[in-house]
Amino acid sequence: MTADREQDLLGQAIRWHVRIADGAEADWEAFTAWLEADPDHARVYDQLEAGDALLGDRTVPPVTPAPPVTPVQAGNDNPPARPPRWWIQRVAIAAVLVIAGFLGLSVLQRGNAYQVATAPGQTHVVMLESGDRIELNGSTTLTLDHNLPRFAIVEHGEATFTVQHRPDAPFIVLAGDERIEDIGTVFNVVRSDAGVRVAVAEGSVIYNPGAEAVKLVAGEALNDPGGAQDIAVSQVEPAMVGSWRVGRLSYRDAPLSRVAADLARATGERVSLDPAIGDRAFTGTIAIDADRSRLFADLSALTNLRASRSENGWILTDPNRETR
Repeated sequence: MTADREQDLLGQAIRWHVRIADGAEADWEAFTAWLEADPDHARVYDQLEAGDALLGDRTVPPVTPAPPVTPVQAGNDNPPARPPRWWIQRVAIAAVLVIAGFLGLSVLQRGNAYQVATAPGQTHVVMLESGDRIELNGSTTLTLDHNLPRFAIVEHGEATFTVQHRPDAPFIVLAGDERIEDIGTVFNVVRSDAGVRVAVAEGSVIYNPGAEAVKLVAGEALNDPGGAQDIAVSQVEPAMVGSWRVGRLSYRDAPLSRVAADLARATGERVSLDPAIGDRAFTGTIAIDADRSRLFADLSALTNLRASRSENGWILTDPNRETR
């Protein structure tokens, strides 16, 4: 089996590992069908469960896949084969649901998989058992797993990853269908309705190693709008990567729609933008001032836009368009 296929199967196995944690019957039926479709599926999934697939340990013999379940034919009085013991155990684990809250931070745990979420305007730091560090911006949800200490899913929002250098065990981040792989660096990931963005402050990462395989080094950023649109790579000052962590939002030729979305995430304020100016480029640095009125006054000066306060938050418009 090629390395690319092995990596692709590993990505599929990770997604199933997280998906079946919810314990939904339809998900388990689909998961069983996926396992039965190819012996390699069961092998890679068992390695993932044991931690071997991400740790790079290939000395452990592959676990023998469970025998496939015989489908029941119409008119067959024989009962269906009993699910393997491991299947029953995982259903039992997935039934456990723990919800905890502290200062607006929510942690949702199902078995070994758990979620960490921040409210708009809130930040949080997660220190993983692997020694790696993840910093969450506001309105962000991550899925993590106690069994996979060098793995994370960015469900939505923004996070900066500070990853220890371990060539034998890459850190894997999933953002939707996209995969980011790293062996030791500092990089920022944003997942939103506008697609996926990745920027590297130190070291390097590989974006979608089994597909486009775009390598990003320090000072480079990637924007993937998704669909049929092309991936774009641009230059960025390394110090600007994840600058939200120190109370600044820095941009170089970024669309105003992105600036508005980032402001909403970082401040917890609702920020609306006239769609007609969403694609207008902005270069500069915005200080996240605790005094919101002063922050948006400074933003108006930087962007030549009008910032108006309403019951639903802040509205950014172009005064020149208003007078036409």
